[in-house]
Amino acid sequence: MRLRAGQDAPLFEIRDFYGRHVALAQYWGRPVLLAFHRAANCPLCNLRLWHLIHRYPTYQRQGMAVLAFFESAPDFAHAYLDRLRPPFPLIADLDLQVYSRYRLESSWLGALRARLTRGAAYREATRLRIGGHPWLNPLTMDGHPGRLPADFLLEPDLRIHTAYYGHDAGDFMLFEEIDAFLAARPWRQGGLL
Repeated sequence: MRLRAGQDAPLFEIRDFYGRHVALAQYWGRPVLLAFHRAANCPLCNLRLWHLIHRYPTYQRQGMAVLAFFESAPDFAHAYLDRLRPPFPLIADLDLQVYSRYRLESSWLGALRARLTRGAAYREATRLRIGGHPWLNPLTMDGHPGRLPADFLLEPDLRIHTAYYGHDAGDFMLFEEIDAFLAARPWRQGGLL
């Protein structure tokens, strides 16, 4: 069963790509975006990460933390993601320690739908030279090829404000929804931040 708005976000402690300890509890008092991606060679996920990195200075000024997850082993992830130099933690979770707590889903149909409908995004990833080869990466990814992405906006008390489960491999929460969440600043009423 999917997680929903109003529920407490499942807590976790894990290591990021560089071996640093990351615990969700350490972000109490700040809004948080948890961004769950497919394997590190997914062009659509690399493109989403690229856009998150470019938007992050604005999010950081507004007090929001970002944690990005990939269903990959650290060594595999380094090969694709290090060159992007993300300013926030990247977490490899090939054993699904956190993915299972957040009830990430898989769908072969969703993966196929993205291949057939998201040509512009694949072309943009190719132009930026990020991610793996659009047609070969399902054969080489170390995560589940049918994995679907998900995004969670957490309030500063670590309750889920928005749970967004993608319908296909390139379906992420709209940046406009993230921006609206930050603009509303509902946590300021409670004295947090």
